[in-house]
Amino acid sequence: MSTSRAVTIAAIVGTILLIPVLLILALGLYGSSITGDFPLAEDQGPELRIEPASGVAGSDITIRGVDWIPRTLVRLEMIVASGRPALTADGRIDTEQAASPAVYVGEVIASRAGTFTVETQLPTTLPLTALSSVSFRAEAIYRGGEFAGASRTEFDVIDGPGVIEVTVADEASGKRLTNGFVDLLGLRGDPLAILPIGADGTAAFTGLAPGQEYDVQARVPGFHVLRSTGVRVVESEPSTVHFQMPPGPPGRIVAGGVPMVGAAAASTMAVIDLPSLTPLPPSAASVLPPAWAIASDPERGRAFSVDEVATHVEVIDADTGALEPPIPLTFALEVRVVDPDQEPVPDAVVRLFWNVRGTRVFVKSARTDDLGRTRVHDLISGSEYVVLVTSSTHFQPLGERATAVIKPNVINTATIVMRRETQAQRNLWSGESGESGGGGQFRLAPLPGADRAPATALVAGDIAIEPANGRVYVTGSDIDRGHVFVLDPDSRQVIHDWEVPAGVGDIVPTGDGTTVYLANRPFSTVVRFNVETGEEEARAVVPSWPEALVRDAAGRLFVASLRDGSVSRLDPDTLAVLQARQLEEGVYRLAVDERTATLFAANLWTDTVTGLDAETLGTRFLLPVAKSPRAIALDPASGFLLVGSADQGTVAVYSPETFELEQALKLQIPINDIVSVPTAEA
Repeated sequence: MSTSRAVTIAAIVGTILLIPVLLILALGLYGSSITGDFPLAEDQGPELRIEPASGVAGSDITIRGVDWIPRTLVRLEMIVASGRPALTADGRIDTEQAASPAVYVGEVIASRAGTFTVETQLPTTLPLTALSSVSFRAEAIYRGGEFAGASRTEFDVIDGPGVIEVTVADEASGKRLTNGFVDLLGLRGDPLAILPIGADGTAAFTGLAPGQEYDVQARVPGFHVLRSTGVRVVESEPSTVHFQMPPGPPGRIVAGGVPMVGAAAASTMAVIDLPSLTPLPPSAASVLPPAWAIASDPERGRAFSVDEVATHVEVIDADTGALEPPIPLTFALEVRVVDPDQEPVPDAVVRLFWNVRGTRVFVKSARTDDLGRTRVHDLISGSEYVVLVTSSTHFQPLGERATAVIKPNVINTATIVMRRETQAQRNLWSGESGESGGGGQFRLAPLPGADRAPATALVAGDIAIEPANGRVYVTGSDIDRGHVFVLDPDSRQVIHDWEVPAGVGDIVPTGDGTTVYLANRPFSTVVRFNVETGEEEARAVVPSWPEALVRDAAGRLFVASLRDGSVSRLDPDTLAVLQARQLEEGVYRLAVDERTATLFAANLWTDTVTGLDAETLGTRFLLPVAKSPRAIALDPASGFLLVGSADQGTVAVYSPETFELEQALKLQIPINDIVSVPTAEA
C-alpha cells in the first residue's frame, strides 16, 4: 500500500467519527442547495450520480437522482472506506480495511419527474486523497414508510499537497536512528498512518490536506517515545518535525496466548521492546509459537513458555526474540514388531492404550515399516501404555500383551513378538479366533476433548523459574494424574517428574530453592511442595477455584479465587489465612509491586485491576482496563504495570506513580500471559 493511501484511508477513520461536523455539512454550512426538478432521463430504475466524479477536499459537488419514484422521501448518506494501521506481533505494518458507519447527509423529496438535486461541498475537515474510497448512498421510502428503492455511487478524492517530514536522531550522539516507526495520529490520538524510519533516519507523510493539524509520534527500540502535538499542514512547503530521542529503560515484554478453538491466528506471541512498545521481528525462522503460560528469567535474560498442549518448553532469547532449542516434556516410544524367529513384521498397526481406573483408553497409533519398526512421538513422561498390535498375517497372543513406561530424556523401546496367523484372524481383545474383524479393519477414535488439548494430552497448568538456580518448573495434568516437572534449562533434561493430583495449576517458588507453592483448582487447595523429594509439606483448603498464586519479596503469599472472587493472604509456613478481601467474582491474575507493597488483582469479568495494600488488603484504587484482562505483570526496573487483554490482543503500559495509561498496543493476538525480561544492557 502506498504512503498516501495508508495516510488517507486511515485518517478518514479517525475524523469520520466527528459526526456533528458532517451533520453541519449536510445541513448546508458549505452552501448546499436542494432542488427536485430537472429533465426526465430514460427509465432505468433509481440512479445516483456525483458530478464531478472526483476532486480534492473542499470541492463543490452535485448529487443527482434519476428515475426515483415520484414524491418519495430520499435519505442521503456518505460512507468512507477506511484503513486502521497497526503494528503486527512480528513487527510489520498492517492496515485493515473497514467501512465507516453511514453518515447522514440530508433528506429530499423526489420531484414529480422522479428526480432530485443536492449541491454541496466536500468538507475540508477531512484529509481526503485520490486513493480514499468515498461513496454516497440514497434510499427512498413511501409516505407510509415502505421501501421504495435505493442506489449507490462512488466518488474519488484527489491527493492533497500537504507533507509532514520527520527526522529521528539519538539525543546523546545526534546520530540518525533508522530502526523504528513514526506514527501520524488523529485528533483523538488514533493512528492514521504508520511508517518505518528510513535508512537516512527520516519518514514523510504525503497527500495531506492543507490547514489540518496532526500529532506525530516516534517509536525506536531502546528509547522513550516522543510526541509532537499540533503539527499543522501547509500547502507551500513541507511541515517538519525533529525528534531527539532519549534512552529508555532496557527491557522486553513477552506476551502470548493460544488461539481459540476453530480460529486461525497467524501470530500468537510477541516480543516487544519495553520503552517504545515496539514488537520485534522474530529472529527465528518461523512465527513464535502459542504460549499458554510464560515465565521470566531476569538473571539470564530469557523467557520460557509452554503451550496448552505441553509437549515441550520454548526458550526465548529476550535480546533478539529468537527461539533457542526447546526442553522436551514428552518423549518417543520405538516399537519393534517381530515373529518368533526375529523376522520383522511389516505393515502392522501399533496401538497404545491407557488403563485409566480399569477402562482402556485409546491414545495413539502407528504403522510399522519394512523393518518392523515404528516410532510414536509426544508420549507423556511417567505414563504407562498398553501396546496392542494387529496384522493381516500375524496375531499377538493375549497373554503376551506388553506395557511400556515412558522414561524422560531417552527414546523408549518395546519389542512385540507376534505369531504367524495360519487360520482365521484373531480378535484384538481376546486373542481368540473370530469370524470377522481382521486387524486391518479395526478402528478406534481418540478420546474426545478440545481441538487443541485432547483428553489424552498433557495439558499445561503453569510455568515458573527458580531464582536460586534458574531451574524451570512446569505443572500440568493428563487424564489420570498431575505432574510437577523440574527441568534443567542448560542440559535440557527432566530432573524430576513428580506425581501430584490432577488439576494442578499455578506454581510459585518459596525462595529457599527447594520448595514451591502449588494451587489445585478443582480441589481448591494450596500446598507447599518439596521439589527435591516430591513430598507435600503443608496443605490448606482455600475458596473455590484458586486461579492465581503469587509471592512477594517479603515472603507474603497471596491466592485469588476465580469463582469466589476473594483474595487471601496466607501464612507462608502453615498456609493459614491471615487476611482476606472479598472482590467481585472473576479475579484471574495477581502481581505485586515490591516498591509500594501494592497487590494488583486483575478481574477477567469486570475488566478492572484493583490495587490492594499488600499487608492489610485494603483497597487503594480501581483501574478500568481493556476487555478481558487475562495477564498482568510488573516490570521490576521501571515499575511499569503491564496488562495484557484478550480484546484485540491489547498490551497496555501504566505509569508506576499515577497508573495513568502510558502506551497501548493492539497486536490482534490471543493473550493469556505476559512477563517482562531485562535485556543485556540492563
